[in-house]
Amino acid sequence: MMRTLRISRIAAALAAASLLSGSIATGLADAEPIASFGACPQGSVTADRAVRCAVVSVPMNYADPDGPRIDLTVSRIAATGDRRGVIFANPGGPGADTLDYWASRIGTLPAELDANYDRIGVQPRGLRWATPLTCGADPNSSDSEQVSLGSGSRGDIKKACDTAQPGYLDTITTETTARDLDAVREALGVDRIGYLGTSYGTYLGAVYASLFPTRVDRMVLDSNVNPDWVWTEEFAQQQVAGKQRLDDLFAWIAEHSSEYRLGDTALQVYQNWARLVAAQGGGWYANLTPPPASFSDLPGPLPDPLAEIARDGFNGGVEQTGKVQNLLRTLISGGASAQVPLVGATAVATYTRTYWPVFAKAMAEANADPANVQRLHAIEGATSTDPTGQFVFAAITCNENAVVGRPEMLGAAVSTIASGGNALDARADLVRSGMTCGAWRPVVKPVPITGGDLSTPPLLLQSRHDALTKYEGGPAMAHALGGSLITVEGGDHGTFGRGNTALDDAVMNYLSTGQVTISEAEQAPLPAR
Repeated sequence: MMRTLRISRIAAALAAASLLSGSIATGLADAEPIASFGACPQGSVTADRAVRCAVVSVPMNYADPDGPRIDLTVSRIAATGDRRGVIFANPGGPGADTLDYWASRIGTLPAELDANYDRIGVQPRGLRWATPLTCGADPNSSDSEQVSLGSGSRGDIKKACDTAQPGYLDTITTETTARDLDAVREALGVDRIGYLGTSYGTYLGAVYASLFPTRVDRMVLDSNVNPDWVWTEEFAQQQVAGKQRLDDLFAWIAEHSSEYRLGDTALQVYQNWARLVAAQGGGWYANLTPPPASFSDLPGPLPDPLAEIARDGFNGGVEQTGKVQNLLRTLISGGASAQVPLVGATAVATYTRTYWPVFAKAMAEANADPANVQRLHAIEGATSTDPTGQFVFAAITCNENAVVGRPEMLGAAVSTIASGGNALDARADLVRSGMTCGAWRPVVKPVPITGGDLSTPPLLLQSRHDALTKYEGGPAMAHALGGSLITVEGGDHGTFGRGNTALDDAVMNYLSTGQVTISEAEQAPLPAR
């Protein structure tokens, strides 16, 4: 059985006082330590990896320590050898499950981690196994009327969340999640923690370091969010970065044309890709600026509803605004990929080169037989999340969005689409318009990121062509935290633990000594096929 731990009222009051005064907290005093770990929730972790779990109770709202409380599940894999400390991890999202992070990577991360560190995963609040944010939906129901990001506006979702769990939605922020990490640190009875964060996990780590600098030992941030882009511009820039990585993908497939028979050049591969996407009903998704041509090389009819919008013109009216809103909901929810499996699989393939061979094979299968899309669906599902992850993603990115939307960008997006331009440029402008959150207004301001009081500057890793967190995020986060940056060639999103010996050795040396010995690294080799 898992043991539920209740952080003391005194400790919570101290945290609340810090939160209300604006001062930086240094921890939760007088917290009862976790006495033991037990079995993990069914289906939450990989079996036979020695993972044990406990449940920690924390205030739902740190500003109201005597109010409602929530439960967080914590996973631990104990060090197998000479223990040097503990390392927390967060794999990103926001909205990604964390409990299985360490167990699922045994055998890929350096063996020294297994031997020398207790590896901790704290399931972020709002996710399953951490007082789920359900927004009125039954997680066990297949009812199509359930509230989801694919139906209704973000305002509808916010209303449903507030009705189902009053007050909870507004506490789903990066700052509160960071305070949860420190509550768990205190419950574990340790003074300092190591930390490994990837993607959104880099921002969570940076916020934790800014709030609790004296509680940080060594911190590794891999594939970094730009702290100046939270959040609208971060997702707009993601579209721009994605185009470069698609060019790299098409070029790689062309280099292996004898195996996949999809084209001898990147342009030929792109043309086959666009044809397949259109045949699967992808419409304007197939409009990408091809390598090396420009958008003027892409004539062709527009699919509905874009053709109608382009014919009528965008005048800001209610009807036209509704049409564009519906389009945007489809784009940001991934709804179209269910009908266009090549689009969904392509998005996953931009994460890391390890997907490229299987993606190319899946695309070749669909090219030979348009009905053969099973492998494309399997790739698309590789990054799927629990429905609570969708709600947490919306909550964090809308609750703390610091970039004001620009409605005029709607017109720019429609003009790009109407001229046959790059779909990713249009998506970037749609995001910049502010329609992602719509009427959902921020409830907090992001924590200012600073590393001035850290005893050891953090280590940051960033791929040059990262498609999900654009390269500029690495230097920007390194500057804000005063950390050391290693630039990695290629575009893998998440660079540590991918078989890149030079990079992995540098990370382990940093964890051991606090020293960073390199500033650049080649990309990880592709696994043997």
